[in-house]
Amino acid sequence: MVDVKKIKENVSKVTKKISGGKVAPHKHCRICQKSISPNSDPRVCKDKECLTQNERNNRNEKQMRIWMFIFFGIFATIFLTSIFRQLI
Repeated sequence: MVDVKKIKENVSKVTKKISGGKVAPHKHCRICQKSISPNSDPRVCKDKECLTQNERNNRNEKQMRIWMFIFFGIFATIFLTSIFRQLI
């Protein structure tokens, strides 16, 4: 059988070791991986290149999302019209 108490004790020991370190809480920039404050939003540093790259990435993600919906709509339309033609 599994000893749940022992497992919980081991997990708490490991988390104490990890959280007991001397590194302050922080996040990393999505572009250059520099450490930044945990409250920064968006998650990029104040560097001009990182900000422009993040804006480009956001635009590209938005564009890809739109194109995915368009292609899904086209596919769904073709699929549904073929089903309706078979019924009629």
